Amino acid sequence: MLELRVGKIPALVDTGAQFSCVRSDVAEFLYLTEEPCSFLSSSVVCVLADGRRCEINNAVKLHVKLLSFSWDHEFKILDEGPFPAILGLDFLKHTRMRVDVASRELFWIRPGL
Repeated sequence: MLELRVGKIPALVDTGAQFSCVRSDVAEFLYLTEEPCSFLSSSVVCVLADGRRCEINNAVKLHVKLLSFSWDHEFKILDEGPFPAILGLDFLKHTRMRVDVASRELFWIRPGL
């Protein structure tokens, strides 16, 4: 669960996704509930997991929290998708998150370690 000021949304960690994304209905909900966010323009063409080509023109910068850690991060806005939010490789790199597939756990490496 990805924690925001107005509540929590389900998020999928997807190591096959280059960019982190949020569905457009979620972005609209966050805007209407006055979640602190900045909307940005974006120009990205990508291929979705089902093989469809997708052009992304908008993004939103959010302050998100997982466990006791929090960050500002940019999410591309998708028109549709199976999850409200997808945490892609950009999020993993930005947060220094590591995925331990064998134990099904996420953990962070603190800077300097």
